[in-house]
Amino acid sequence: MEQTFNDLYTERKRQTKQVLLGFILWTFIETSMGIIQEHILLIKEMNSVKNMLTNLRSPAIISFLLTIPLMIMEIVNRRNFNEGFPIPLFGILWLMPLIFIVILMPIVRSVEAGNGIMVKPISLFTRVIFLAFIAWMWISIVKDQMPCFCGLPNCD
Repeated sequence: MEQTFNDLYTERKRQTKQVLLGFILWTFIETSMGIIQEHILLIKEMNSVKNMLTNLRSPAIISFLLTIPLMIMEIVNRRNFNEGFPIPLFGILWLMPLIFIVILMPIVRSVEAGNGIMVKPISLFTRVIFLAFIAWMWISIVKDQMPCFCGLPNCD
């Protein structure tokens, strides 16, 4: 990289007789324009948005499949009570497995690519802590709300 920079500087100096500051400014502007053009191209192709939505589709479906039995139990067993449907509860019960799977996906991809699981131990440790916390919270909420799902009156 240093050789390339020196070659560009020498060539530019011979052509325009500019000083180092002018060359650095020219390099900065040209690099910035290249970066902006690449981002515009990505936005036009919409690959980043498409990939992001594709990456969230499977976790969203799996989370929905985990939550739907609890929703059915709530609807069937609590239909005689004059209560509203607990949308925030099921939103959280759907969101937690979604986040769990999104955090887990890079670990699985890394192992599938042939990388060792301990390539980035600090990142892995942080992810495992978050995964354990999310799993514990989801199980605790389901355990706490199970009497309500089963149709017991006056549950909270």
